[in-house]
Amino acid sequence: MSEATMCDPKAKVCAYGEYSECLLTCHPMLTIPGEENIRFSQWMTEKIMKDEKVSTITVKSENYSCKYSQEIQSVHFGGSHQQASLHTGVLYTAGGQAPHTFCSISPSRRHDPVAIWAHLDPILKVVRERHPQVSILHFFSDGPATQYRQKGNFFYLSTEPYKYGFKEITWNFFEASHGKGAPDGVGGVLKRSADRIVAHGGDIPDAQSLYDKLKSLDTSVELFFVPERDIESKTQVPAIAAVKGTLRIHQAISLTPGQMKYRDISCLCKREEGVLDCPCFNLQEVTLADVPVSSDESPASGKAPDNPRRPAMIEVKHIGEWCVVNYDNEAYPGFIMDAEGHSVKVKCMHRNGINKFHWPSPREDICWYYDWHILCLIPEPQALNKRSVQIEASAWKYVEEQLQK
Repeated sequence: MSEATMCDPKAKVCAYGEYSECLLTCHPMLTIPGEENIRFSQWMTEKIMKDEKVSTITVKSENYSCKYSQEIQSVHFGGSHQQASLHTGVLYTAGGQAPHTFCSISPSRRHDPVAIWAHLDPILKVVRERHPQVSILHFFSDGPATQYRQKGNFFYLSTEPYKYGFKEITWNFFEASHGKGAPDGVGGVLKRSADRIVAHGGDIPDAQSLYDKLKSLDTSVELFFVPERDIESKTQVPAIAAVKGTLRIHQAISLTPGQMKYRDISCLCKREEGVLDCPCFNLQEVTLADVPVSSDESPASGKAPDNPRRPAMIEVKHIGEWCVVNYDNEAYPGFIMDAEGHSVKVKCMHRNGINKFHWPSPREDICWYYDWHILCLIPEPQALNKRSVQIEASAWKYVEEQLQK
């Protein structure tokens, strides 16, 4: 199929639709005569992990709505149910050992990198205690920008595992709706078990009760409880610069504390030689821990901000100002409605031409973005006609330059 519809099945530019010549190529319609014998191939699983120093962890975050066996109407239909966060995963260790399923439960509903690594702490401790020979970690997950594929997670990836003595770490991102079957199954088993407890007259009012009830079932899934204080006390992500092309990254590699290498496509072609950072697919490097971006510049230092159009961090004081959001490498102006931590709430306009924008109707486009999605602050756009506006010329030139980097 790939050979019939692509110029070069092994070329990244063809697979990603980035090669202009592919658009001009005509492919014949695929027809299969009904009476001819055909030949087909099927993917088979092959065990290639033989080094006992390697562990692979597949993870996923989800929520469980706590329940009572008997509820009055206002509770059943109201919003008074507490929720528990479940961080499910499967640990694979080389050497022929059986996969190990786990789940950490917490009353905190946070799913940001701080919470993710607070959930991973007990898992990493278990790996270190039970498999002291392991020195290489491979993480696999999906790639939501609010959880795993973002600079906060990259910061922890390049710092936290080294505290447990691991030497080399990679984080690989699946495409949407791919690869999450194993951790999804762990979460499904636990949720069904909890629902069965409620159906038999038990009550699960909060996360602690959920943990205790599931623990009493003697399930094969190893359970951990993560108190909310463990998440709040976790080292916060400093104000670091965003990694360019974050949404395209499919593999992040850390071989030195504070340093991360990354590329658009995962590659382990030299794994058997002990090399994780082969130069394939335009491997790039960035420093995350040693060069934090200060959230404010000291007037006494006499040092000007690196970017006069963009403060180091969008804060509450910027509410009401206009900005430009970079979404999928496209610019969208809007005004800031709220700011909390590293997240910014923006009401955005839609584009209807080059430097030409309008308010969407009937539904408004209001969304939370990460701080690094904000390209710059701008003056209020100028009216072109009754419906459309445009960004001031010098600001638009700056925006175009940033998008081309």
